[in-house]
Amino acid sequence: MSVAATTELEAINIMLAAIGEAPVNSLTGTVTADVRTAQSTLNEVNKEVQSEGWSFNYEYDVVLTRDAGNSVALPTNVLRVDVSVANHPDIDPVQRGLKLYDRKNHTFSFTEDLKAEIVYFLAFDELPEPARRYINLKAARVFIDRVLGDDGLRGYTQQDEIRARAILMETDLSNADH
Repeated sequence: MSVAATTELEAINIMLAAIGEAPVNSLTGTVTADVRTAQSTLNEVNKEVQSEGWSFNYEYDVVLTRDAGNSVALPTNVLRVDVSVANHPDIDPVQRGLKLYDRKNHTFSFTEDLKAEIVYFLAFDELPEPARRYINLKAARVFIDRVLGDDGLRGYTQQDEIRARAILMETDLSNADH
């Protein structure tokens, strides 16, 4: 039985096919420079797209708990965090590395746990298929530009990318329950 969702290996092979390279059977062990470039590009575009914040990686009312030193450490997969001024009017927290910093009081120390909205980075295989498709096609276009610089190929994949983003946006609106 075949899995419906695009795997990372399939995404890399789509990118390789876009430049006329043969597919690979594995992404582990010794890989070619083109495979490494494709992997790097896919990861880069994945982070870029997910940084926008979509229904699948955006969470509301996340309680951020202070540690013994009253600082708030963030998980390693946080792309963006927003602490509401309505809930916490006396502080102005921003992300600095993997910690929160209070710009208003010039400190990493907080007097209470915080409620935030967070955009998380998810692994490629945790994404819904419309997100995988859009990220894959955008990464393929960027990959073509970096490896070949071919305007003819770029124009073809750019149309696919635009359609894939529209499908992702439609799916996201449906799932977000606005």
